[in-house]
Amino acid sequence: MAQLQMRSTPEPPLLRIEPFKGMNLSVTPTQIDNSQSPDMLNVNIDERGALNKRTGYERVFPTSLGVGTINGLYEYRKTSGEVFFLLAHGTKLYKQTGNEQPVQLYDGLADKRVNFFVVNDKCYIMDGMNYLVYDGSTVEPIVPYIPKVSVSKDPAGGGTSYEDFNLLGSGFQDSFSADGTATEFNLTLKGLDATPVTAGVNGTPMDEGSGFTVDRVNGKVTFTAAPAKGTNNVIITAYKTQAGWADRIKKCTFHTIFGGSNDTRVFLSGNPDMPDYVWRLGLYDPTYAPENGFYKYPEKVTAFSKQYDYLVVHRANGAHVISFELTNGEPSFPSKPINDQVGTVATHSAQIIENNPVTLSKNGVYMLTASNVRDERNVQHISENIDYRLLSETGLDKAISIDYDKKYWLSLNGNVYLFDYKAGEWFLYDNIHANCFIERDQKLYFGSSQEGLLYRFKRETEARAFNDDEQPINAYWKSKYFTFGADERRKYVEKVFYSLKPSSRTSCDLYYVTDKKESDLVKSIRMDLIDLRDVDFTNFTFLTNIFPQEAMTKIKAKKITHFQLILKNNKVDEALGILSAGIKFRNQSYVK
Repeated sequence: MAQLQMRSTPEPPLLRIEPFKGMNLSVTPTQIDNSQSPDMLNVNIDERGALNKRTGYERVFPTSLGVGTINGLYEYRKTSGEVFFLLAHGTKLYKQTGNEQPVQLYDGLADKRVNFFVVNDKCYIMDGMNYLVYDGSTVEPIVPYIPKVSVSKDPAGGGTSYEDFNLLGSGFQDSFSADGTATEFNLTLKGLDATPVTAGVNGTPMDEGSGFTVDRVNGKVTFTAAPAKGTNNVIITAYKTQAGWADRIKKCTFHTIFGGSNDTRVFLSGNPDMPDYVWRLGLYDPTYAPENGFYKYPEKVTAFSKQYDYLVVHRANGAHVISFELTNGEPSFPSKPINDQVGTVATHSAQIIENNPVTLSKNGVYMLTASNVRDERNVQHISENIDYRLLSETGLDKAISIDYDKKYWLSLNGNVYLFDYKAGEWFLYDNIHANCFIERDQKLYFGSSQEGLLYRFKRETEARAFNDDEQPINAYWKSKYFTFGADERRKYVEKVFYSLKPSSRTSCDLYYVTDKKESDLVKSIRMDLIDLRDVDFTNFTFLTNIFPQEAMTKIKAKKITHFQLILKNNKVDEALGILSAGIKFRNQSYVK
């Protein structure tokens, strides 16, 4: 007797999304990789490709310093071990400790972005108008170095040039070799300031009016008695202010420290009156700006970065490099062009990512991959996936950045474009109104661009890690528009599976969009673990199972051509972690 053969029904296909990837706006939402997203917010991926909601931030101190931006943050570390955390807001400079309100150190800053750097254990402060120094006790204007502009000078003049005049100050010294008979000594400059002239004769200090007189108009010093004969035994210090010289330096708005293989000199630029200039300050002496220690470039200089033993000078439409050379014991810093195609628009977008400078240009984010050869191919465009949105932002030149947690953070207009350079993927965060970033003790802080507050990003292991200053974080992920490999067929989507990470508080809301409709909330699931640090009795659970929860949601979307899955969480103090997702579907009739 023949047996009845049962035909098995083939299992409907399952499209898996695992691991997740980043954001891609470079093509249409149907053309991107199955694991990429055309629209995602406040989520990123971990090293295994699981989707995670970003952590939030909290105030460091309770009360705002007032309206206006935080203009600068800096951690000043002294060789003694003392640490001063400095914060600039409005016209004031503050010292901030722990979670306490900042203590004012100084009032009189320009209400602009402030630059800080340390040389010889002192902290120097530049705001585009003032040039100050802080030693841990007092804040005061710098005292400019007085250069010895000539040596071996005869009383009648001549001599050998020794040091450049200092753009920052009016003082200069002439070193004379007295002949034993001359009483009149001619200085390098005429038209001296009223500041008293001083002299040293054979090591003995002398003051104006006590042993010598000064003819300021003609730049002459006349001694009562002729100094004894000697070599460089008469040193005269006089002063002449050159209009606008100090402003060349004081109006600079950004800096770097460079010296080849050692950081020996401060380089400055960003003077709005001389935007194509770079100045080099003295050897381990930022109070000395040599008159001839400058570079003039073919266009505006926009940023600095360092690659190996080179200083990269980013211009509006290209880049140069400055190197260090030592010839016959004399140091020099020659400059040469390396690229004339890709420039930089945002000064504070510059970071060194895996030994390569990264900056924001008018056409996106670029990485300089080589700085020792002039070659238009030595730059790599790394932001194609998010340029469509990034380049629509206003004020690209105001963007700021930081390299933190192996990610490049680029912030402007309250948004952060986050490049995970280990994964090679981009993500988007919002509600981060940052005017400056700083990393302290492996934690990320930012100064507000809206008010006088400092914020710290929380870590996932902290209690109540998922709120922005007590406000919910709107996090979501949207899939591509799936056609399931058959654009010409209609489809029936039956179910969606997804794996939710357990957390103290977590939930996931599921929505979908098809070519026919946009759904209301389809399903919301929770996966809370008991956490005695922060008990929420409205969602109390005794669950301690650390394994992910697999969830299934029936969809029943029929006769559709395109399907998009949406996972959301916008609830205060709740995490969102998705390990994988799967869409169960079957093909239907051909499109007519």
